[in-house]
Amino acid sequence: MAKRFMKMSVLLIGLTLTVTGFSNKKLEDYSSSMFISEIVEGLAHVPTIEEINMNFRQNGPFVGKSYLGFSNDLGLSESSGNYKAVNRLGYAGKYQFGGSALKWVGIKDRRRFLNSPELQEDALKALIALNKHVLRDYIADYDGQIINGIKVTESGLIAAAHLGGAKNVKRFLDSNGENVFADANDVPITKYMKKFAGYDLSSVLPNPNARVTL
Repeated sequence: MAKRFMKMSVLLIGLTLTVTGFSNKKLEDYSSSMFISEIVEGLAHVPTIEEINMNFRQNGPFVGKSYLGFSNDLGLSESSGNYKAVNRLGYAGKYQFGGSALKWVGIKDRRRFLNSPELQEDALKALIALNKHVLRDYIADYDGQIINGIKVTESGLIAAAHLGGAKNVKRFLDSNGENVFADANDVPITKYMKKFAGYDLSSVLPNPNARVTL
């Protein structure tokens, strides 16, 4: 009887550990492949290089090559579509705006920015308009050309500018593809040039004065 009781106790303990382990894993919710940062009103999962390399069309709706498709796919690539994401370097929001980008589009209140999806969408449009203006001559001269094995498109250049800045996009083109900038996650701008090629961004016009209206 005592042996039977001990055997049942061992089985019960094992079952408890299994259930507890399953619950903890469920609570972790994919965080093993992502680092978690504190943000306004909660936690954000922010993608690492592994998430950036994923095929984002497997993780979100297919909305084609329109502006909506571009913004959707860029958001998935930058933050898994999380408007409140903040990475270890302080880049914020769905599109991972740094301090200089926020200032460029006229945003001074980062807390308000993080808590407003509408503000973030407006900020992206303003940033695209600004980058289009800065890169207007390069877009006109290089669109459709093959540089270092990469077909140059307007949307690819704009995405690359979003990742590494318009200045580094210019350096890449001026060097005929030899000068390739990579961000803090060691993601080269050429990855975004290929990944975001061929989207239609004609709905956003070049504008040197583009700012977010608060």
